[in-house]
Amino acid sequence: MLISAGKNWKTFTSKLITDIMRGLTTLFFMLKFKALVFIRLRSQVDDSPGNAVRDACKRLSELNIKKLRLGKVIDVWIEAESREYAEKELEMLSDRFLANTVMEDWDYELTEIETFPQGIE
Repeated sequence: MLISAGKNWKTFTSKLITDIMRGLTTLFFMLKFKALVFIRLRSQVDDSPGNAVRDACKRLSELNIKKLRLGKVIDVWIEAESREYAEKELEMLSDRFLANTVMEDWDYELTEIETFPQGIE
């Protein structure tokens, strides 16, 4: 009984130390990312504002613009414990909150950065 309790204790303390070190590493060494979330109307959805901008561009330029669609780009600066976690959370936010998935599609670019720009903490 004492021998198995000793083994369990060693296993427990080993896991505890590993978890503490992982937590400290996460706490002190969070990764920094910049994400660009691109949101566009689905191709089946009429883009009346895009058509108005296209017509205005045709009046100002000689370019033969066949189609112009408007969208949104959202800049997000993130701290996360791993790239995988940042991607998972960004996908969840994009799908559930940032885009209206009934009529919009979304995509993103995630880039690891050394430091945040001045003014972002």
